[in-house]
Amino acid sequence: MINANPTPMDSFSSESETSSMNTPLKVLVVDDHPAIRSTMSDILDAEGFRPSIACNGQEAIQKCKEQEFDFILMDLQMPDINGFEVIKKLKKEDLSSAKFIVITAYSIPELEEQVNQLGIHAFLKKPIKVEAIINLIRGKSRISVLVNLLDDHMRNGVINLLENSGYQVVEAKEHDRALIQLRQIDYDCLIFDSDSHANEQEALLSTIKNSKSETFCVETNEDESPMEVLRKINRFFDD
Repeated sequence: MINANPTPMDSFSSESETSSMNTPLKVLVVDDHPAIRSTMSDILDAEGFRPSIACNGQEAIQKCKEQEFDFILMDLQMPDINGFEVIKKLKKEDLSSAKFIVITAYSIPELEEQVNQLGIHAFLKKPIKVEAIINLIRGKSRISVLVNLLDDHMRNGVINLLENSGYQVVEAKEHDRALIQLRQIDYDCLIFDSDSHANEQEALLSTIKNSKSETFCVETNEDESPMEVLRKINRFFDD
């Protein structure tokens, strides 16, 4: 069975290309708390990134006018302009092509859905795990996900969210196609339809078990939103 993760040499090559000949990724930290700005800046610098800081929304907008960033860590709750409005303005006026990682102390489903509609990279709740942020910035392209869902709307929604979050995604609409993939490639994650026939589900799980794979399996159906599926996968791999 082929391991879906790249070899060390593949990883080196991929990281080199992504970092544009070892140019450090530029990250803007936007938060009204000095301690958070200082701590995150120090950590990002130690990890080899090039951090900048902004203490409020207005300063963040100004900095984006002055230079381009690869990632922006955006706190939603700020006194002058909240993070949501800052992202809207930056996108509307095409001031930044950065990937946004939104951070908030209040995980309200409606708020999360609203922010995700802006096309953000990730949504994190405080207290945040530093490792999760580092992994998001470095990318999840090494995490492979096989999506075996019959419903077109659900499957496309899940795939779009996963790809936007940086995962390596393979689509397998038909059951037989999914089995072939699992027999050939060691995927990190399998998403399958809980409404499919019991014998089809058993075949998928047996294939994984027989190959002695540690594939993380996620059951879902049309009653669950694609965003809920993404949350499950993010929680597992971020932990």
